[in-house]
Amino acid sequence: MNLVESAGIGATATFMPLFANSLTNSYILVGSIVAGYGLAQALSYAYFAKIYDRRDGKSRLFLIRLGYLLCSAAFFLHLVAFDGLSLFAIRIFAGVATGIYAGALIAKSYEATDKKVVLAGIISFGSLGWFVGTIGAGALKQAFGGDANIVFALSGFMFLAGFGISLAMKNKDKTADPVSENQPAKTDLRNTMQLLRHNKIVYSSFFLRQMGASAIWSIFPIFLAKELGAGDLWIGVIYATNAMTQFIFMNRFGSLIQSNYYRSMQLGAALSAAVFIAYFASQSYIHIFPIQVVLGISWSFLYMGSLLFLLDRNREKATSSALLESTISIGAIAGPLAGGLIAEMSGLRGVLLFGFLITLGSFAMSRRLEKQTVSVQSLKSGKDPENRFNEMN
Repeated sequence: MNLVESAGIGATATFMPLFANSLTNSYILVGSIVAGYGLAQALSYAYFAKIYDRRDGKSRLFLIRLGYLLCSAAFFLHLVAFDGLSLFAIRIFAGVATGIYAGALIAKSYEATDKKVVLAGIISFGSLGWFVGTIGAGALKQAFGGDANIVFALSGFMFLAGFGISLAMKNKDKTADPVSENQPAKTDLRNTMQLLRHNKIVYSSFFLRQMGASAIWSIFPIFLAKELGAGDLWIGVIYATNAMTQFIFMNRFGSLIQSNYYRSMQLGAALSAAVFIAYFASQSYIHIFPIQVVLGISWSFLYMGSLLFLLDRNREKATSSALLESTISIGAIAGPLAGGLIAEMSGLRGVLLFGFLITLGSFAMSRRLEKQTVSVQSLKSGKDPENRFNEMN
Protein backbone atom coordinates (compact mmCIF):
# COMPACT_ATOMS: atom_id res chain seq x y z
CA MET A 1 0.00 0.00 0.00
CA ASN A 2 2.91 2.34 0.67
CA LEU A 3 4.05 1.70 -2.87
CA VAL A 4 0.83 2.61 -4.68
CA GLU A 5 0.06 5.73 -2.61
CA SER A 6 3.60 7.08 -3.04
CA ALA A 7 3.46 6.33 -6.76
CA GLY A 8 0.24 8.33 -6.98
CA ILE A 9 1.61 11.31 -5.07
CA GLY A 10 5.05 11.16 -6.70
CA ALA A 11 3.71 11.13 -10.25
CA THR A 12 1.75 14.36 -9.71
CA ALA A 13 4.30 16.10 -7.47
CA THR A 14 7.04 15.75 -10.07
CA PHE A 15 5.26 17.85 -12.69
CA MET A 16 2.92 19.97 -10.55
CA PRO A 17 5.17 23.09 -10.57
CA LEU A 18 5.45 22.95 -14.37
CA PHE A 19 1.71 22.42 -14.77
CA ALA A 20 0.85 25.20 -12.32
CA ASN A 21 3.27 27.54 -14.06
CA SER A 22 1.62 26.80 -17.42
CA LEU A 23 -1.75 27.87 -15.98
CA THR A 24 -0.58 30.92 -14.03
CA ASN A 25 2.75 32.03 -15.58
CA SER A 26 3.77 33.29 -12.13
CA TYR A 27 6.28 31.81 -9.68
CA ILE A 28 4.44 33.44 -6.77
CA LEU A 29 1.15 31.80 -7.76
CA VAL A 30 2.91 28.46 -8.25
CA GLY A 31 4.26 28.78 -4.72
CA SER A 32 0.79 29.65 -3.41
CA ILE A 33 -0.77 26.56 -5.02
CA VAL A 34 1.93 24.30 -3.57
CA ALA A 35 1.57 26.00 -0.17
CA GLY A 36 -2.22 25.58 -0.15
CA TYR A 37 -1.80 21.85 -0.62
CA GLY A 38 0.70 21.77 2.24
CA LEU A 39 -1.59 23.66 4.62
CA ALA A 40 -4.57 21.39 3.94
CA GLN A 41 -2.38 18.33 4.35
CA ALA A 42 -0.87 19.52 7.64
CA LEU A 43 -4.26 20.13 9.24
CA SER A 44 -5.62 16.85 7.94
CA TYR A 45 -2.63 14.87 9.23
CA ALA A 46 -3.02 16.17 12.76
CA TYR A 47 -6.83 15.85 12.92
CA PHE A 48 -7.22 12.35 11.53
CA ALA A 49 -4.19 10.90 13.33
CA LYS A 50 -5.73 11.94 16.64
CA ILE A 51 -8.94 10.14 15.63
CA TYR A 52 -6.86 7.06 14.79
CA ASP A 53 -5.22 7.05 18.22
CA ARG A 54 -8.66 7.10 19.91
CA ARG A 55 -10.32 4.35 17.85
CA ASP A 56 -10.25 0.56 17.73
CA GLY A 57 -8.88 -1.56 14.90
CA LYS A 58 -12.01 -1.61 12.71
CA SER A 59 -12.40 2.18 12.78
CA ARG A 60 -8.70 2.60 12.08
CA LEU A 61 -8.90 0.45 8.96
CA PHE A 62 -11.92 2.48 7.81
CA LEU A 63 -9.79 5.67 7.90
CA ILE A 64 -7.21 4.10 5.61
CA ARG A 65 -9.85 2.98 3.13
CA LEU A 66 -11.63 6.35 3.19
CA GLY A 67 -8.39 8.20 2.59
CA TYR A 68 -7.45 6.12 -0.44
CA LEU A 69 -10.90 6.43 -2.00
CA LEU A 70 -11.01 10.22 -1.58
CA CYS A 71 -7.45 10.52 -2.90
CA SER A 72 -8.47 8.69 -6.05
CA ALA A 73 -11.30 11.18 -6.57
CA ALA A 74 -9.06 14.15 -5.80
CA PHE A 75 -6.34 13.21 -8.27
CA PHE A 76 -8.81 12.40 -11.05
CA LEU A 77 -10.24 15.90 -10.47
CA HIS A 78 -6.90 17.37 -11.61
CA LEU A 79 -8.03 16.44 -15.12
CA VAL A 80 -10.60 19.26 -15.09
CA ALA A 81 -8.37 22.05 -13.74
CA PHE A 82 -8.48 24.98 -16.18
CA ASP A 83 -6.90 27.92 -14.33
CA GLY A 84 -4.95 28.78 -11.20
CA LEU A 85 -8.02 29.07 -8.95
CA SER A 86 -9.52 25.72 -9.96
CA LEU A 87 -6.14 24.03 -9.50
CA PHE A 88 -5.76 25.66 -6.07
CA ALA A 89 -9.15 24.27 -4.94
CA ILE A 90 -8.35 20.78 -6.24
CA ARG A 91 -4.97 20.78 -4.50
CA ILE A 92 -6.68 21.73 -1.22
CA PHE A 93 -8.99 18.72 -1.59
CA ALA A 94 -6.00 16.48 -2.40
CA GLY A 95 -4.15 17.75 0.68
CA VAL A 96 -7.07 16.90 2.97
CA ALA A 97 -7.52 13.46 1.39
CA THR A 98 -3.84 12.45 1.69
CA GLY A 99 -3.81 13.46 5.35
CA ILE A 100 -6.61 11.06 6.29
CA TYR A 101 -4.66 7.82 5.98
CA ALA A 102 -1.02 8.89 6.46
CA GLY A 103 -0.62 8.71 10.24
CA ALA A 104 -2.82 5.62 10.41
CA LEU A 105 -0.69 3.78 7.85
CA ILE A 106 2.60 4.56 9.62
CA ALA A 107 1.25 3.61 13.05
CA LYS A 108 -0.25 0.38 11.71
CA SER A 109 3.11 -0.53 10.16
CA TYR A 110 4.89 0.18 13.46
CA GLU A 111 2.36 -1.86 15.46
CA ALA A 112 2.70 -4.79 13.05
CA THR A 113 6.36 -5.45 13.89
CA ASP A 114 8.68 -5.18 16.87
CA LYS A 115 11.76 -4.86 14.65
CA LYS A 116 12.64 -1.29 13.76
CA VAL A 117 14.78 -2.35 10.81
CA VAL A 118 11.69 -4.10 9.39
CA LEU A 119 9.78 -0.81 9.71
CA ALA A 120 12.50 0.86 7.64
CA GLY A 121 11.91 -1.79 4.97
CA ILE A 122 8.16 -1.15 5.03
CA ILE A 123 8.64 2.62 4.77
CA SER A 124 11.13 2.09 1.94
CA PHE A 125 8.34 0.78 -0.28
CA GLY A 126 7.04 4.35 -0.25
CA SER A 127 10.31 5.36 -1.90
CA LEU A 128 9.91 2.55 -4.41
CA GLY A 129 6.45 3.95 -5.13
CA TRP A 130 7.98 7.36 -5.84
CA PHE A 131 10.35 5.64 -8.25
CA VAL A 132 7.47 3.95 -10.07
CA GLY A 133 5.39 7.13 -10.10
CA THR A 134 8.12 9.48 -11.29
CA ILE A 135 9.52 7.15 -13.95
CA GLY A 136 6.00 6.32 -15.14
CA ALA A 137 4.91 9.95 -15.17
CA GLY A 138 7.98 11.12 -17.08
CA ALA A 139 7.74 8.37 -19.69
CA LEU A 140 3.97 8.73 -20.18
CA LYS A 141 4.07 12.51 -20.32
CA GLN A 142 6.73 12.45 -23.01
CA ALA A 143 4.94 9.68 -24.92
CA PHE A 144 1.70 11.72 -24.90
CA GLY A 145 3.34 14.87 -26.20
CA GLY A 146 3.77 16.61 -22.85
CA ASP A 147 0.10 16.32 -21.83
CA ALA A 148 -0.08 16.48 -18.00
CA ASN A 149 -3.50 14.83 -17.94
CA ILE A 150 -1.92 11.41 -18.36
CA VAL A 151 0.04 12.02 -15.14
CA PHE A 152 -3.10 12.86 -13.16
CA ALA A 153 -4.87 9.81 -14.56
CA LEU A 154 -1.94 7.64 -13.44
CA SER A 155 -2.16 9.08 -9.91
CA GLY A 156 -5.91 8.54 -9.71
CA PHE A 157 -5.61 4.90 -10.81
CA MET A 158 -2.81 4.28 -8.30
CA PHE A 159 -5.00 5.40 -5.40
CA LEU A 160 -7.93 3.41 -6.76
CA ALA A 161 -5.68 0.34 -6.75
CA GLY A 162 -4.69 1.17 -3.16
CA PHE A 163 -8.34 1.29 -2.15
CA GLY A 164 -8.85 -2.12 -3.71
CA ILE A 165 -5.90 -3.52 -1.77
CA SER A 166 -7.23 -2.01 1.47
CA LEU A 167 -10.51 -3.93 1.04
CA ALA A 168 -8.52 -7.15 1.31
CA MET A 169 -6.87 -6.04 4.56
CA LYS A 170 -8.15 -7.61 7.76
CA ASN A 171 -8.03 -6.18 11.25
CA LYS A 172 -5.21 -8.01 13.04
CA ASP A 173 -4.46 -5.12 15.36
CA LYS A 174 -4.36 -7.09 18.60
CA THR A 175 -1.77 -4.80 20.15
CA ALA A 176 -3.61 -1.58 19.47
CA ASP A 177 -4.08 0.56 22.54
CA PRO A 178 -6.53 3.40 21.88
CA VAL A 179 -5.60 6.46 23.93
CA SER A 180 -9.20 7.27 24.77
CA GLU A 181 -12.53 6.61 23.09
CA ASN A 182 -14.27 9.71 24.41
CA GLN A 183 -11.52 12.17 25.13
CA PRO A 184 -12.72 15.82 25.40
CA ALA A 185 -11.58 18.14 22.64
CA LYS A 186 -9.86 20.45 25.14
CA THR A 187 -7.85 17.56 26.62
CA ASP A 188 -7.17 16.31 23.10
CA LEU A 189 -5.64 19.64 22.12
CA ARG A 190 -3.64 19.80 25.34
CA ASN A 191 -2.14 16.37 24.69
CA THR A 192 -1.18 17.40 21.17
CA MET A 193 0.51 20.54 22.48
CA GLN A 194 2.38 18.42 25.04
CA LEU A 195 3.63 16.18 22.24
CA LEU A 196 4.84 19.23 20.33
CA ARG A 197 6.62 20.66 23.37
CA HIS A 198 8.17 17.34 24.35
CA ASN A 199 9.58 16.79 20.85
CA LYS A 200 9.98 20.42 19.81
CA ILE A 201 13.62 20.18 18.73
CA VAL A 202 12.94 17.20 16.44
CA TYR A 203 9.99 18.95 14.84
CA SER A 204 11.85 22.29 14.59
CA SER A 205 14.92 20.75 12.97
CA PHE A 206 12.76 18.81 10.53
CA PHE A 207 10.71 21.90 9.73
CA LEU A 208 13.77 23.98 8.81
CA ARG A 209 15.06 21.29 6.47
CA GLN A 210 11.65 20.88 4.88
CA MET A 211 11.14 24.60 4.48
CA GLY A 212 14.40 24.85 2.55
CA ALA A 213 13.67 21.69 0.55
CA SER A 214 10.09 22.70 -0.26
CA ALA A 215 11.24 26.08 -1.52
CA ILE A 216 13.50 24.21 -3.94
CA TRP A 217 10.93 21.57 -4.95
CA SER A 218 8.44 24.31 -5.82
CA ILE A 219 10.70 25.44 -8.68
CA PHE A 220 12.96 22.41 -9.22
CA PRO A 221 11.27 20.94 -12.34
CA ILE A 222 11.20 24.44 -13.83
CA PHE A 223 14.92 24.83 -13.01
CA LEU A 224 15.71 21.47 -14.60
CA ALA A 225 13.74 22.28 -17.76
CA LYS A 226 14.56 25.97 -18.27
CA GLU A 227 18.13 26.29 -16.97
CA LEU A 228 19.58 22.79 -17.31
CA GLY A 229 17.74 21.66 -20.46
CA ALA A 230 16.11 18.47 -19.12
CA GLY A 231 13.13 16.99 -21.00
CA ASP A 232 10.10 15.38 -19.37
CA LEU A 233 11.59 11.89 -19.37
CA TRP A 234 14.88 13.07 -17.86
CA ILE A 235 13.03 15.02 -15.16
CA GLY A 236 11.19 11.83 -14.23
CA VAL A 237 14.44 9.84 -14.19
CA ILE A 238 16.12 12.48 -12.00
CA TYR A 239 13.33 12.25 -9.43
CA ALA A 240 13.34 8.46 -9.68
CA THR A 241 17.08 8.30 -8.91
CA ASN A 242 16.41 9.86 -5.52
CA ALA A 243 13.52 7.49 -4.83
CA MET A 244 15.41 4.32 -5.81
CA THR A 245 18.37 5.37 -3.66
CA GLN A 246 16.04 5.70 -0.67
CA PHE A 247 14.53 2.26 -1.31
CA ILE A 248 17.91 0.54 -1.56
CA PHE A 249 19.48 2.41 1.35
CA MET A 250 16.60 1.84 3.79
CA ASN A 251 16.52 -1.88 2.98
CA ARG A 252 20.26 -2.49 3.00
CA PHE A 253 21.39 -0.07 5.69
CA GLY A 254 18.32 0.43 7.89
CA SER A 255 20.29 -0.87 10.89
CA LEU A 256 22.64 2.13 10.63
CA ILE A 257 19.68 4.46 11.15
CA GLN A 258 18.32 2.37 14.01
CA SER A 259 21.63 2.32 15.91
CA ASN A 260 21.83 6.06 16.58
CA TYR A 261 18.87 8.36 15.92
CA TYR A 262 20.77 11.53 16.81
CA ARG A 263 23.61 11.02 14.38
CA SER A 264 21.18 9.89 11.71
CA MET A 265 19.29 13.18 12.00
CA GLN A 266 22.51 15.21 12.00
CA LEU A 267 23.93 13.39 8.99
CA GLY A 268 20.65 13.75 7.14
CA ALA A 269 20.57 17.51 7.68
CA ALA A 270 24.25 17.98 6.80
CA LEU A 271 24.00 15.96 3.58
CA SER A 272 20.81 17.83 2.62
CA ALA A 273 22.67 21.14 2.89
CA ALA A 274 25.46 19.71 0.70
CA VAL A 275 22.89 18.61 -1.89
CA PHE A 276 21.26 22.03 -2.11
CA ILE A 277 24.52 23.91 -2.60
CA ALA A 278 25.51 21.33 -5.23
CA TYR A 279 22.26 22.10 -7.08
CA PHE A 280 23.25 25.76 -7.01
CA ALA A 281 26.61 24.99 -8.64
CA SER A 282 25.29 22.58 -11.29
CA GLN A 283 25.45 23.54 -14.96
CA SER A 284 23.81 20.54 -16.66
CA TYR A 285 21.05 18.11 -15.76
CA ILE A 286 23.69 15.35 -16.04
CA HIS A 287 25.33 16.84 -12.94
CA ILE A 288 22.11 16.28 -10.98
CA PHE A 289 22.17 12.46 -11.08
CA PRO A 290 24.99 11.85 -8.54
CA ILE A 291 23.55 14.62 -6.39
CA GLN A 292 20.23 12.76 -6.30
CA VAL A 293 21.97 9.70 -4.87
CA VAL A 294 23.27 11.80 -1.97
CA LEU A 295 19.79 13.32 -1.58
CA GLY A 296 18.26 9.83 -1.24
CA ILE A 297 20.76 8.88 1.46
CA SER A 298 20.26 12.18 3.31
CA TRP A 299 16.47 11.78 3.39
CA SER A 300 16.73 8.17 4.57
CA PHE A 301 18.88 9.21 7.52
CA LEU A 302 16.82 12.27 8.40
CA TYR A 303 13.30 10.87 8.02
CA MET A 304 13.82 7.42 9.52
CA GLY A 305 15.96 8.78 12.36
CA SER A 306 13.30 11.35 13.25
CA LEU A 307 10.41 8.91 12.84
CA LEU A 308 11.94 6.15 14.97
CA PHE A 309 12.91 8.68 17.64
CA LEU A 310 9.26 9.78 17.90
CA LEU A 311 7.70 6.32 17.72
CA ASP A 312 10.00 4.96 20.42
CA ARG A 313 9.38 7.82 22.85
CA ASN A 314 5.66 8.56 22.52
CA ARG A 315 2.61 6.46 23.32
CA GLU A 316 0.47 8.23 20.72
CA LYS A 317 2.16 6.64 17.73
CA ALA A 318 -0.17 7.90 15.01
CA THR A 319 -0.29 11.44 16.38
CA SER A 320 3.45 11.83 16.94
CA SER A 321 4.25 10.46 13.48
CA ALA A 322 1.47 12.47 11.84
CA LEU A 323 2.81 15.63 13.47
CA LEU A 324 6.09 14.86 11.72
CA GLU A 325 4.16 14.58 8.46
CA SER A 326 2.42 17.85 9.36
CA THR A 327 5.85 19.41 9.80
CA ILE A 328 6.65 18.37 6.24
CA SER A 329 3.41 19.97 5.09
CA ILE A 330 3.95 23.18 7.09
CA GLY A 331 7.40 23.41 5.56
CA ALA A 332 5.62 22.97 2.22
CA ILE A 333 3.62 26.11 3.04
CA ALA A 334 6.38 28.49 4.05
CA GLY A 335 8.97 27.10 1.63
CA PRO A 336 7.08 27.50 -1.67
CA LEU A 337 5.82 30.96 -0.69
CA ALA A 338 9.38 32.04 0.03
CA GLY A 339 10.65 30.21 -3.04
CA GLY A 340 8.15 31.86 -5.36
CA LEU A 341 9.00 35.32 -4.03
CA ILE A 342 12.76 34.74 -4.23
CA ALA A 343 12.49 33.30 -7.75
CA GLU A 344 10.63 36.42 -8.93
CA MET A 345 13.25 38.72 -7.39
CA SER A 346 16.53 36.79 -7.67
CA GLY A 347 15.98 33.99 -10.16
CA LEU A 348 15.75 30.24 -9.72
CA ARG A 349 19.29 29.79 -8.38
CA GLY A 350 18.52 32.24 -5.59
CA VAL A 351 15.97 29.70 -4.29
CA LEU A 352 18.64 26.98 -4.24
CA LEU A 353 20.92 29.17 -2.15
CA PHE A 354 18.05 29.97 0.22
CA GLY A 355 17.39 26.22 0.71
CA PHE A 356 21.05 25.64 1.56
CA LEU A 357 21.17 28.39 4.19
CA ILE A 358 17.92 27.31 5.89
CA THR A 359 19.09 23.70 6.04
CA LEU A 360 22.24 24.73 7.89
CA GLY A 361 19.85 25.85 10.65
CA SER A 362 18.32 22.36 10.65
CA PHE A 363 21.75 20.84 11.21
CA ALA A 364 22.40 23.19 14.13
CA MET A 365 19.07 22.20 15.73
CA SER A 366 19.82 18.48 15.37
CA ARG A 367 23.15 19.01 17.14
CA ARG A 368 21.30 20.72 19.96
CA LEU A 369 18.92 17.75 20.34
CA GLU A 370 21.76 15.32 21.00
CA LYS A 371 23.43 17.59 23.55
CA GLN A 372 20.19 18.34 25.37
CA THR A 373 19.10 14.69 25.56
CA VAL A 374 22.48 13.51 26.81
CA SER A 375 22.53 16.30 29.41
CA VAL A 376 19.05 15.40 30.73
CA GLN A 377 19.86 11.69 30.86
CA SER A 378 23.08 12.42 32.72
CA LEU A 379 21.37 14.57 35.33
CA LYS A 380 18.80 11.84 35.98
CA SER A 381 21.42 9.11 36.29
CA GLY A 382 24.12 11.12 38.03
CA LYS A 383 26.65 9.96 35.44
CA ASP A 384 29.09 11.79 33.22
CA PRO A 385 27.41 12.97 29.97
CA GLU A 386 30.03 11.42 27.70
CA ASN A 387 29.87 8.03 29.41
CA ARG A 388 26.08 8.16 29.43
CA PHE A 389 26.05 8.80 25.69
CA ASN A 390 28.26 5.78 25.08
CA GLU A 391 25.88 3.62 27.13
CA MET A 392 22.91 4.86 25.04
CA ASN A 393 24.58 3.53 21.89
